[in-house]
Parts: sequence; structure tokens; C-alpha cells
Amino acid sequence: MKASRLEMDPPLLTPTRQTSGRGNNHIALIDTTKEIPPTSSKLRSDGIMEESINQMTTMLSNILEHHGRVNQRLASLEEDLVHARREEEKLKATIQALEGRKVR
Repeated sequence: MKASRLEMDPPLLTPTRQTSGRGNNHIALIDTTKEIPPTSSKLRSDGIMEESINQMTTMLSNILEHHGRVNQRLASLEEDLVHARREEEKLKATIQALEGRKVR
């Protein structure tokens, strides 16, 4: 299926419906080759959006940093638990050995 000429080469002037000050509708041609400068509200909106993104990025960075510290602490506690269980087994063996001597 072939694309139409308009799809291949979009027009440089685009028709758009506009309303004049008296409420009369008319068709105006807008030059689509020129970039429309942003309005002050658009610039303000973009600034707010950028600030929000910066805040969220900082927050995410802080969360990831905290997550890393929590994981390190968890690994340390797991090592302590393994060590404590080994000590517990040694103490149980020592108690059993001492109780065995009493019985004899």
C-alpha cells in the first residue's frame, strides 16, 4: 500500500481553525517550518517539572544509598548469627562433656 504524497512530504503550511475577536471562525495557515517559542507558563511548567525530577532523583539516590547500608548491616548480622550458633554448639558440647564426667 503506497503512502499518499501528504504522508511522505508533510505540508509546510498547515490549515487551522481560529476565531477572530468578533467570534468569526476562519481558516488560517500556520508555517510549520518555524518553531513556536514557548510561553512563560510553559517555561514555568518546564521549570517545575525539572525541579520535581531533580527532587525525585535525589530521593531515589538517597533510598538506594540507605538500601546499600541496610544490606551491609544485614550481612553483618547474618555473620554474627552464624558465629553465635557455632559458639552455642561448642558450649552444648562442653556442657555434655562436663555432665558425662559427673555421671561417671
